[in-house]
Amino acid sequence: MVAQHADKTYKFECDGLCGEVIYTDQRSFVQARNVSQVDGWEHRRSPSDGWFNYCPRCREESDSAAELAGLHFFKRPESDY
Repeated sequence: MVAQHADKTYKFECDGLCGEVIYTDQRSFVQARNVSQVDGWEHRRSPSDGWFNYCPRCREESDSAAELAGLHFFKRPESDY
C-alpha cells in the first residue's frame, strides 16, 4: 500500500506478511518509488490494475506466479515443514 502524508511525502507499506513501512521523505510519487527501489523494495502490478509493494525480505518470499493468477500467497519457509 502507498500513502501520502499531510506534508505530501509518501510512504510504502509492505503487502507481504511483515507489515514493514518505508518513509521516503519525497513529495513526488516517482521519486518516492525510486528511493524505495534503491532500498531494495519491489513494486509489482497486480491483475486488478493495482500494485503490490514488497520489502526486500518479502520480495524474496512472494510467489509472483500466484500473483499473476490473482492470488496473493507466499512461499512457506522450509523450516515450517
